[in-house]
Amino acid sequence: MSLTPTEFERQLQPLLAGWVVDRLPAGWPLSRPGQAVGLSCPSLPLLRTGPIELPRSEVVIAFADDVPASKAVFLADFQRHFGRGGG
Repeated sequence: MSLTPTEFERQLQPLLAGWVVDRLPAGWPLSRPGQAVGLSCPSLPLLRTGPIELPRSEVVIAFADDVPASKAVFLADFQRHFGRGGG
């Protein structure tokens, strides 16, 4: 994503409603009854294109359980909170 880890954390906040969250140096373990998800957002080198520099972060989503319906609900919620309407 073209976000700094600080921007990612700020934008993540509305998504966290209803989750028990532990903020760790390596990311955010999220849990709620029947589901656990780990999020991390390490920085990547800046993307330079001409005079423009864009921040980059690798967003990793790890699901504790392999439940397709739960994954789909979380990913839809994640995309709703992080969608930027790009084309």
